[in-house]
Amino acid sequence: MSNKKENLLALISQGENAAIEFKSGQVRPDAVARGLVAFSNTLGGTLLIGVDDDGKISGMEIENFDEWIANISRNNVVPAMDPIIYTETNKNKKIGVIEVPKGIYKPYQTIDGRFWIRVGSTNRSATKEELSRLFQQAGLVNFDISPLERADMSCLDNDKLHNYWNTYYHIDYQGIEKSERENLLFNTDILVPFLDGNVVSVGGMLIFGKEPQKYLPQSAIIFAVFKGKNITDELVDKKEITGTLPDIIDNTASLIQLFLPKPSTINGLKREEKNLLPPKVIREALVNAVCHRDYSIINRKTMVYIFNDKIEITSPGKIANTLTVEKIKYGNSAIRNHFILKYLDNYRYIDGLGRGIPTIIKEMKGKVEITEIGELFKLTLNYVIK
Repeated sequence: MSNKKENLLALISQGENAAIEFKSGQVRPDAVARGLVAFSNTLGGTLLIGVDDDGKISGMEIENFDEWIANISRNNVVPAMDPIIYTETNKNKKIGVIEVPKGIYKPYQTIDGRFWIRVGSTNRSATKEELSRLFQQAGLVNFDISPLERADMSCLDNDKLHNYWNTYYHIDYQGIEKSERENLLFNTDILVPFLDGNVVSVGGMLIFGKEPQKYLPQSAIIFAVFKGKNITDELVDKKEITGTLPDIIDNTASLIQLFLPKPSTINGLKREEKNLLPPKVIREALVNAVCHRDYSIINRKTMVYIFNDKIEITSPGKIANTLTVEKIKYGNSAIRNHFILKYLDNYRYIDGLGRGIPTIIKEMKGKVEITEIGELFKLTLNYVIK
């Protein structure tokens, strides 16, 4: 038995899951298209034709299988895709195999206009929120300039706005008429149209809001310190860090410096503490987390966990369509939050050149782990004693 066939039978033995779907030999083209779209819009997977729901290999008799699937993937799916297609035979029963990669041109849809995603072992239509995230990943929608329905101009911090406009553009914000202020904020997407008036945008609230977490609770950071190397070890401290994004970056960086383990050596008669993480790395990692997270995911906050041997920073949001973990290590980037990036750039937190991750890797001498876990992006900084 070939290794390929052994692997296929092993897949079947696992049963249907988020990455494997079974279809009988009598499957219709529209059902195949749904499977192709769902896998492409999620994390990819394998569609097996000729296998029943219970894992029994019933076989298929579809003639010109490769051509049949190729036609479905081109004519029943928008945009067209090019999966890997082949067949295997087990005990004289033919199995059609379709390997579908994670799509790079999301969102995909079937020709009836429906967007499908894979959830567990089933395919279902994407909800409004899930569809919004698919469009964000494709760079077609910018959630950070979406309107906050209940937030009017009074929800903005005038002192922060004045300091910003006066410092970077020499505009006396508090000295101009209210109508001029509103026009200025509208032209810079801090205010955006909604129904018959203007309201604060998501990004406007995150950068200049009085109480950002009142409207966007997911924008807080969960900060925790553990006495050990695992999340199951003793919890030393836990905080929720709130405020605007600049406040969150600065306050979280200060807490990391406070709780970071401080090994020391004796040099002569003096004790010298060693730096486990360069301040530049801490700053870059936090800026990356708050700038590039997906704020449309409302049920998850960014998490910063300190352990005895590492820091883990986990933020919600998959890597954008055209990117991979390997690509971002070399400075490739796809902007999710254009508004947030612009204002953090103006505040000198970021330069918008995609150098954050490469800088972290260089400073950490490679002791960095970057992983994508479902909807989460995790950056692990393993301590380097200098």
